[in-house]
Amino acid sequence: MPQRTLRFKIHQNGRVEETVEGFHGEACNNATKNLENALGEVKVKNRTSEAFITDQSKTLKQFNKESNVSF
Repeated sequence: MPQRTLRFKIHQNGRVEETVEGFHGEACNNATKNLENALGEVKVKNRTSEAFITDQSKTLKQFNKESNVSF
């Protein structure tokens, strides 16, 4: 399992910048949801390439359900 890291940078004006590493897909949002709610309004979210990685076995199973092709 890859290392998962949450980094916070607090600017002098009170703005909090959060960087999340090691989470794939929606796991990132799930991991940070409570923290973001506690910190206040989220103004900007920039997704990294990790956010677009999906569980391919899950995707393949869904594809098999929707088609007549078996793998």
